[in-house]
Amino acid sequence: MRHNANLVLRGARCTLVPYRREHVPRYHEWMKDPAIQAATASEPLSLDKEHEMCDEWASDEAKCTFILCDNTLPPGVDAMCGDVNLFWNDHDDPRHTAEIEIMVAEEGSRRKGIAVEAIEVFIAYAHMALGVNTFRAKIGFDNDASNALFKSFGFVERSRSEVFEETTYALRARDAADAPTPRFADAWAR
Repeated sequence: MRHNANLVLRGARCTLVPYRREHVPRYHEWMKDPAIQAATASEPLSLDKEHEMCDEWASDEAKCTFILCDNTLPPGVDAMCGDVNLFWNDHDDPRHTAEIEIMVAEEGSRRKGIAVEAIEVFIAYAHMALGVNTFRAKIGFDNDASNALFKSFGFVERSRSEVFEETTYALRARDAADAPTPRFADAWAR
């Protein structure tokens, strides 16, 4: 997405940077891990194909991705720990509804609050700058950490697919403002 091509979003625990070619080799290594493939419902790609995908994502206005960087590590490619993505793929509301994903691939960066902060920052950015009012997340049945994470934000189960073994959750702007934790109160102000 061109909108975030030069945008850096900084939090206390993590920094979100645009996905660029220099990130591809490390990302490619992550995606070779069968556990990560299963958790993200992904297929392994060749390094050349990963470079093509990176270039495609940079110009595709229906996708937005940031690389997560762990702020406890020195800045640069070595601080990479995961990614967050949005896909505008809802046929009924293609401008204001987006599917959200997050992956913290580096074990040393897990359980540090990075995923929580990244989602907070990413949702606020997507709502305020990109006009997203409804977020959807599709999580595998056995991905306990991600199911708990999205529920903690107030995402509500909308459907279950036994075929794909995943739950689809949704969060609308007013649901977030009314959630028990006021994480998005400022971001969702009308």
